[in-house]
Amino acid sequence: MKLIAYSKALYSTWFYYAPDRILFDCGEGVSSYLENKVYAIQRVFLSHGHADHISGLMGLINIRNNAMGDREKDLTVYFPAGNHFISELIVYFSRTNRKLRYNLEWVPIQPGDRIPLLEAKRHGRYLEAFATVHSPNEISLGYNIVERRRRLKPEYRDLPQKEIAALVRAGKKDEITEEYDQRIFTYGGDSVPLKPVFIRDTEVLCHEATFLDDADRKEYKHSTVWEAIEVAREAGVRKELILFHLSSRYRRDLPKVEEEIAALDLPFRVTFVPPGEIFTWG
Repeated sequence: MKLIAYSKALYSTWFYYAPDRILFDCGEGVSSYLENKVYAIQRVFLSHGHADHISGLMGLINIRNNAMGDREKDLTVYFPAGNHFISELIVYFSRTNRKLRYNLEWVPIQPGDRIPLLEAKRHGRYLEAFATVHSPNEISLGYNIVERRRRLKPEYRDLPQKEIAALVRAGKKDEITEEYDQRIFTYGGDSVPLKPVFIRDTEVLCHEATFLDDADRKEYKHSTVWEAIEVAREAGVRKELILFHLSSRYRRDLPKVEEEIAALDLPFRVTFVPPGEIFTWG
């Protein structure tokens, strides 16, 4: 799993999820940082319509149209249905980009919608949208990438490995296994603490953490580091919690906070996207 991201609260946030060529949000400067990788992007999923999450769209759309890369690749932008900021942006783009050399599609989606990513008999993937809470009167979404997997049925899990192998050789693999859906990656966008039920058992959670101290939060629009950690605990995050959207005021506090988090002995790793720096993972 390869991830490239940038997040500086109030300025710009975007996450490029390389395995499925997805860009989550599209803040300022994304094209300058990704350079030729912008031609690999197939889908953009917007969490909400604030400028620091959508201001890079103009550059992304135009650079794919005018530079020397592959102009034949379609681009689909998914957004929360009914989000008025993004709806107005779409009208603007339709008026100012009438000579695109590729197909650009805008697709409104709602909580619970599923978008196929990889159709395969084994390890197929899809994306599911879920509701988040950020600003009053604005619809916002988070996204899970889900992989279809197979595992032994409960009644066979305690059998010795030799017996399981014998059953498989006897052609009973489908009989002793079951399909299940595993959330492998979650992006929450800007929000108050996510509801654990929507992200249960995800392997990697990207949760915003604008504040260290609740006293610094003037409006209930964002999360604190400690709230995000509690969400990850309740949700049963399996591998990693990636915290982003941290206010720049806390840059010097990060080493101390990381020490405090390490002392918690959590069942998952915690990683920060340093404000204003390119972050790579995987």
